[in-house]
Amino acid sequence: MSTRSAPARFLGVDVGTGSLRTVLLDELGVVRATASVPYPTRRGSAGEAEQDPAEWVSALARAIAAMDLASPPDAVGLCGQTPTIVFVDEDGLPVRPAITWQDTRASREAAELSRSLGPPEPLFGTNLAWSASNIPARLSWVARHEGETRRRTRTVLQAKDYVGCYLTDAMASDPWSSKGLCNVATVAPASTVLAACGWDGEHCPDLRNAWDPLGVVTPAAAAATGLAAGTPVSVGWSDALAEILASGCFANTSAFLFTGTSSIVGAAVNDDGARSPGLFNVPHSCSPKPLLYGPTQSGGASLAWVARLLGCRVEDLSALASQASGSIPVFVPYLSGERAPLWNTSVRALFANLNETHGPAEIALSVVLSVLLCARHILELVENACGDPLRLVETVGRGVGDPLWEDMALRGTGLALQLHHDQEMSARGAAMLAAAAAGGDLATLSRLLADESRLREPRAEQVEESRRLLRLYKDASAASLEWQQRHEEE
Repeated sequence: MSTRSAPARFLGVDVGTGSLRTVLLDELGVVRATASVPYPTRRGSAGEAEQDPAEWVSALARAIAAMDLASPPDAVGLCGQTPTIVFVDEDGLPVRPAITWQDTRASREAAELSRSLGPPEPLFGTNLAWSASNIPARLSWVARHEGETRRRTRTVLQAKDYVGCYLTDAMASDPWSSKGLCNVATVAPASTVLAACGWDGEHCPDLRNAWDPLGVVTPAAAAATGLAAGTPVSVGWSDALAEILASGCFANTSAFLFTGTSSIVGAAVNDDGARSPGLFNVPHSCSPKPLLYGPTQSGGASLAWVARLLGCRVEDLSALASQASGSIPVFVPYLSGERAPLWNTSVRALFANLNETHGPAEIALSVVLSVLLCARHILELVENACGDPLRLVETVGRGVGDPLWEDMALRGTGLALQLHHDQEMSARGAAMLAAAAAGGDLATLSRLLADESRLREPRAEQVEESRRLLRLYKDASAASLEWQQRHEEE
C-alpha cells in the first residue's frame, strides 16, 4: 500500500510594531495555527521610539511554542515593520537598540539632507521623502550623535532581516525594505546619500528578492526556537508588501486599504512610470507589479486616542459613532504628524466646524471617518496619477466584520470594498514567501493560499457623501498645514 506524504505547511512570521505574529498555512491556504507575542517600545521625550531586537527572537520562540505544532513547518517566511533600523556588528549582533519607524529624532537631519541633496527619486529610484521616519535621516542622526555606534556597525538591517540573520546566520535584505540604503531601481547602494550621511555602501546588506531563499535554519536556532535545522527561510518583505501580496492586489491590479496602528493605502498599477507627490512608487524591480502607495502616521492610533478621550474601548467606537445625528465636525488625524502624503512631523491634528451641539457620538464619528478620508485622499492621488478611477479596494484589518464600521467605510471611501476575513494578512503573505522560498511560484501561491473575502458596494448616496466629506477633509488638512507654517514663522 502506498504512503501519501503529509501536506506541506508554511510558517509566516510578521515582526510587527507592537507584537510578533505567526501563522501556519497548509498548502490549501487553511490556517492551522496562529500566535501573537507582544513586546514593548521604549519612548522618550525627544521623540525616541526604540525596541530591543532580543525581544523579537524571544517572541518568535514563544510564539512557536504557543502554536503547539505537531511537527516543524516545511519553510519559514518573514516580513516586518519598516523602516526599523538594526545596527549589527560583523557577527550579526546589535550594537544598540533598534530605532523604529515611529522615532522622530532626526527631523533636523531630514531637513538638512533635503536642502543639500534635492529631489530624492534620482538617488533612490523612488519618491522616498526626506523624513525623520526614513533611513537616511536616521543614519545621519546616528553618525552625528553616536559615533561609537557608527564605528561598530558592519551592516544596517531591518527588523525581519535581523530575525532572518538569527535563524540562518545570513545577512541580507530585499531592496524595498532597504530603500534609502539602496536605489530600488538599480538595486545598488545609494552611495551619494550614504556618504552625505557619514556612512558608505559597505553598510548596505546583500540585496535579493523578497521571495528568494535567505538560507536555512541553523542547529543553534533550531534548538532555541523549535524549528527544524535545515528549514528554508525567505529573505522577506516589508509588512505592507506582504499584506499586498496576500490580499491579491498583484493578481487583480486592485487598490488596498490596510488598517492598523497606521494605515497602508494605495494600488497596484500597470504603469511603472506612474508617480504622485507624497506617495511611494514601488518599481517592478522590487515586486511582481508596480505600486503607488503611502503609509499614514495615525490610523488605529487616532482611534485609540479618541477612545481614551471618551472613556470607552476602541471596539465600542463604531456603536457610539452610529448614534451621531445632524452635522459632524471635520477632523484631520495628525496627532503625531503625518506620513503620506504630507511627510511632515510637525503638522498637528485639527477639528473644524465644531459646535456646541456636538457630543461624544459626533466626535467619535468624526475621528473614525477621518481615518477613512485620509485613506480616500491617498486613493484620489493614485487615481489622478493613473488617469483612471478606482472602483474596488481590498480591505483588511481593524473594523472588517463590524457592519457599523463597514457602513462608515463605504461613506468615507465611496468605493466597493472587498473585505478580507483574515486579520493577519501580513503573516499570511510571509507564509506565501515561505512557500516561494521552498520552490513554489509566487503568482500561483498568491491564488492558492488566499483567504476568504466578500464584497460590499456603496449606495449612490454614500458615493456622493464621500465626495463631499473628502472636499471638507482636504480643506481642513490645508488649514492645519497653514497654521503650522504660520506658527513656525512666529
